[in-house]
Amino acid sequence: MRNPLRRRPLHAVVPSAVLLVSIGLLSGCMATPAPTDSSTPSAAAESTATPPVFASDEEALAAAEAAYTAYEALSDSITADGGIGGDRIKPAASPKYLPDLLDSFVGFSKTGFISRGSSTFDNVSLIRNSVDPRGGVSIELYLCSDISEVRLIDKTGADVTPAGRTNRTPLQVGFTSSAANPSLLLLNKEDVWSGRNFCSHS
Repeated sequence: MRNPLRRRPLHAVVPSAVLLVSIGLLSGCMATPAPTDSSTPSAAAESTATPPVFASDEEALAAAEAAYTAYEALSDSITADGGIGGDRIKPAASPKYLPDLLDSFVGFSKTGFISRGSSTFDNVSLIRNSVDPRGGVSIELYLCSDISEVRLIDKTGADVTPAGRTNRTPLQVGFTSSAANPSLLLLNKEDVWSGRNFCSHS
């Protein structure tokens, strides 16, 4: 039987480390911001304005980091069980991204491997923090996903982690929330960043 690790990178079979179900490099083009109205709002409009979900970009960044940490912990626990029970990721994922995650866990379960160790991330910076017209928020980050502590173990207990794998990968990560619970950030995408690699190897 052909070793699946020869055909797919670790990131494609270990969702807990870097879940790249739909590996699509970014075009490098950022969305054009919607034009803003420069006119002075009326007093009535100001009094009925919806308060921001997060008081500052720093608060939004901290909330997004906490959400990604929770997502990684859930993902690591699922792959530690061999990909079984992938629906445990539901509390951390958006309805849009959830099917990709579930497919990834199913794919991982078919390898017969389990994971050991925890994925981490660093070099985090905020790209965007905006309010959705329907009441939720949209937040995007750059971060460096680190899988150096994650190992792949086969049914015999042998370590089958590929030698020379890429342990640190730059990602553009997105979160969204609903108007019903705007402060609950759900992972909405994970894309490999195609620009300058900002992941250091220190």
